[in-house]
Amino acid sequence: MSYLTFVLRERRLLTFGVSLTFFSSFGQTFLIALFVPFFLDVYQLSNSGFGLVYSAATLSSALILPWLGQWIDRVPLRWYSLWVAVGLMAASLMVMVSWHISVLFMAIALLRLCGQGLSGHTAQTSMARFYDRERGKALSVSSLGYPLGEALLPLAVATLLTLFHWRVTWGIIAFGIGAVLIPVLYLLVGRTREGRLNPSESDEAADSAIKNYEKVFSDNRIWYVIPAVLMPPFWITGLFLYQIRIGSEFGWTASLIATAFIFFALARTLASIGVGPAIDRFSARTLFPFYLLPMALGFLMPVLVQADWVAFFYMALFGTTMGFGSNVKSALWAELYGTGMIGTVRSLISSLMVLSTAVSPFLVGWMLDADISMVSLLILAIASIAASTLLAFRVHPWFDPK
Repeated sequence: MSYLTFVLRERRLLTFGVSLTFFSSFGQTFLIALFVPFFLDVYQLSNSGFGLVYSAATLSSALILPWLGQWIDRVPLRWYSLWVAVGLMAASLMVMVSWHISVLFMAIALLRLCGQGLSGHTAQTSMARFYDRERGKALSVSSLGYPLGEALLPLAVATLLTLFHWRVTWGIIAFGIGAVLIPVLYLLVGRTREGRLNPSESDEAADSAIKNYEKVFSDNRIWYVIPAVLMPPFWITGLFLYQIRIGSEFGWTASLIATAFIFFALARTLASIGVGPAIDRFSARTLFPFYLLPMALGFLMPVLVQADWVAFFYMALFGTTMGFGSNVKSALWAELYGTGMIGTVRSLISSLMVLSTAVSPFLVGWMLDADISMVSLLILAIASIAASTLLAFRVHPWFDPK
């Protein structure tokens, strides 16, 4: 009942967060992957060739993200969020009219920047800043846009692709952003506390971005946290982009993988909702070192058992880590560094995460072209997660009581 009461009381700002996380899907790998066969055909690219283009575009967005992301600490939220939405719409239009690989490159870079990067950054930064005792619940609710997008949009886009040309589909996407997202953001964030910086933190937020970055990197704990933060986006981006090729090695059909995405979205939803009260009760620092464990188990299952039903557990365990992680990480920055500079901190971390997703498509594509087995790839993923988990315990209250 307290959860429901909170949602009803804060419905405006929570709807703002859900809207941004839902529309961020158009800059996410799982949705762009539906268009990869068309890109390969039109621009005469190989898997590794497109992976290189995709990685370079994502890297470009990662380099810009820290500078653009820190402005959320300095300008009214309404106008910041509107510019993010306009950028996402412009990127969709660029894909629609792309006549050369260079134009497609710029369009993907803008999609990744405004979709994967700034949309989620705006939503989660706002939740972490404007709530204290109920921060976990707010982050959980605003994160529901991610699994909603993952559950609904692939089927919707796939249906559009059967009815229209892929360029027309991107035009429809751009129209949806302009007709739905932009008006919703404008109406939901008025000239209230949601529209400005939290006054109690304004002096701290006024520090320069460079000074805030110096504060972050002078804290040794950040180096123990970063590996665990980067593992999910790195592996999920690489594996989702080439999901059809990877699934074929385990005998999973394309329709089976598409069905398994429902389990991914459902598990992410349940994990996101469930972890919110746990954050409020136990703290993000307590929960953070454990959030990678479901993903590690998901990697392990296909190594041990090769059957169709494993695909559902594989995807569900990925979704569990993603649901836990998006909320725990956002709350962690507020606990470690305070809310006044959370936009700057989160944009820096988001940039590193985007950077990991830039490297992943090229590396995974290269390994697949080199005929490295999927089992070997998953064992490597498990080892990297184990090492990152051990390092993450450095921020747990057991080892770091401050």
